[in-house]
Amino acid sequence: MSKFGKRVGILGSGFGTRITARALRDEHWDIRGLFSRRPARAKEIAEKLEIPFHTDDAEALIVRDDIDAVVVATPTSTHHRFVMAALDAGKHVLCEKPFAYNLQEAREMNAAGDASGLTTMCNFEFRYGEHRLHLTRLIDEGTIGVPQSATATLYSAKQMTSVLDWRSQLEMGGGALNEHGSHYLDALRGWMGEVTSISAQLAAHEPVRTDPETGAEVQSDTDDFVAATLTFASGAIANVSIIWSERVPARGDLYITGPGGTLHHQSSNGLFRTGTITHTPVLVMQEGRPEIGEESPPLTLPPDIEPLQGELMVVESRRLLRDFERGIGERVSPQPNFADGLRTQLMLDGARESARTGQTVSIVEDR
Repeated sequence: MSKFGKRVGILGSGFGTRITARALRDEHWDIRGLFSRRPARAKEIAEKLEIPFHTDDAEALIVRDDIDAVVVATPTSTHHRFVMAALDAGKHVLCEKPFAYNLQEAREMNAAGDASGLTTMCNFEFRYGEHRLHLTRLIDEGTIGVPQSATATLYSAKQMTSVLDWRSQLEMGGGALNEHGSHYLDALRGWMGEVTSISAQLAAHEPVRTDPETGAEVQSDTDDFVAATLTFASGAIANVSIIWSERVPARGDLYITGPGGTLHHQSSNGLFRTGTITHTPVLVMQEGRPEIGEESPPLTLPPDIEPLQGELMVVESRRLLRDFERGIGERVSPQPNFADGLRTQLMLDGARESARTGQTVSIVEDR
């Protein structure tokens, strides 16, 4: 793709225009059109962002000749329809996570992406946070050896709202498991290898919402509590706990341990993105008994992880878009791609099955 072919259409007037559109503009993409299911919303946002075309007909945007790529940032239940339409129209695709509404849709989308020869990526933009990149570097360099165990806990008060919104509706991709759990599962898989089984419990501890149109009290059908145990092909084990509640302070902690000690990441927003990273080594005494060393001061970010100015999610999205553009030029699909979206969908569906049945669920690798 030449520098003059970076023409993109955005499906969705939420995250796609609040974050992704800013990142696209910062990376010099030409946003040619916007879709929103609400015509007034499409017109309002398009005028605000000076996007020349807007519509409430997604397919009308997808098939335009002046668009090379499509960003699918609509509710999860629509991803399959729009991704398949974009691939059929010959467009490169960046699809928001969670990748699909269910495993069958994810498999069909991944297969279609493979067959198309187009660049297809899944928008796990948190992979590109500075501290996430740093953690990955430390693990890849063998700082703690091969990871053996991990515990990750997130308390997130800001996700709770008294008004019924997309986070409160499972069909729109809401809930703690989809929203934050997908990021955690993706990260742990990247650090510890393929997941072979999952056991999970889900709950809705604070389900009461107010319908914004009627003012009536309604019940959310999404989870605000997740507890999951993952086993990996390497034999490693990880525990993940996610709590959305107005009663807790925001905090995220990760401990990941191997024969070379423990890495600890702590942040007020979790998700391994900001905060501090420390290393506690294992010291081997003369008689061969391991003894825990002292926790290091916060580790310094490697100088080759390029700092970018701006809002955190915009910066992360810009880094991902650089890989998306590179992929189009090289005719490949860099990670995180549709295969990564499919693997995460396997874990999400497995977690829901485990919560429903009370059984540990095997995660069978798709090939």
